[in-house]
Amino acid sequence: MTNRKRLTQSKIGIVPLNWQFTDERKELVAKKLAEYGFLGIQILEHQAVSSEYRDLLATHNLKAVEFYIPIKCNQDSVLQGSDETSKRQIDAAKSAGVEIIVFAVDGSEDRDKVASNAASGPKLSVTGFQQLADHINHWSKYAQSLGMKASFHPHAATYIETSDEAATLFTLLESNVGLCLDVGHWTVGGGDPVQAINEYGSRITHMHIKDVDPSVLTKLKSREIESMDVAVREHKLFAPAGTGHIDLLEIFSALEKNGYAGWLMSEQDSAWEPAEEKSELSYRNMEQALMN
Repeated sequence: MTNRKRLTQSKIGIVPLNWQFTDERKELVAKKLAEYGFLGIQILEHQAVSSEYRDLLATHNLKAVEFYIPIKCNQDSVLQGSDETSKRQIDAAKSAGVEIIVFAVDGSEDRDKVASNAASGPKLSVTGFQQLADHINHWSKYAQSLGMKASFHPHAATYIETSDEAATLFTLLESNVGLCLDVGHWTVGGGDPVQAINEYGSRITHMHIKDVDPSVLTKLKSREIESMDVAVREHKLFAPAGTGHIDLLEIFSALEKNGYAGWLMSEQDSAWEPAEEKSELSYRNMEQALMN
């Protein structure tokens, strides 16, 4: 980090969705991630409660940065059982020394079909927004009581995809709930990540950094591609950082101007193979943008 021009206090971590991070591959994955320079990782529940996984991360100096909790809901309510699920997962995260709990709305088929065209699809009702906010507020306080930060992640193909939907929710969220800004999902939802950085400022807990293939996004918007799932899984909507539509230098410059010092979590949602090479490319492109 000594050669960086900006964000010298920020660390680069990874959300290893494209790594097929199975039990059988865990030794190789952890070793490779550390070799490339990643300093933190998003972990899953079964990893958080496993002493073997916790020891593995410690061996390779990988911090358990975040734990993702998708909330199941329909247009009018959070679904039954969500309280029990959130508590169990927050407790699991605590056992692994996780730094940030990341809440999001779980994906749903109705919104998957209108991703990047959310204005034409079903939306949360007033009651739905309030129930979602109440759930996040309650369990964010619980996470905070255990020493963890809490954030919310707007996500394409869910009921909180667009910048307007995020703004409505954040008027109902308490100040201890920060924003996990995923520049890829924010872009798919029609938002401008730089504008979001300037609007949310210090409320941003951490960043998810990926890129977006502009040709695939155009086809998703025109509905030539029928759903978000198909766009990601079959057409590689999300690309390695620095290889698509998003200007990393512009993103990092905006963060620098806002005094940001949090995690930069590299993420690719689709299984670009070989995963190792694509993740290394993302890391190198991010570091290059930080040095310019």
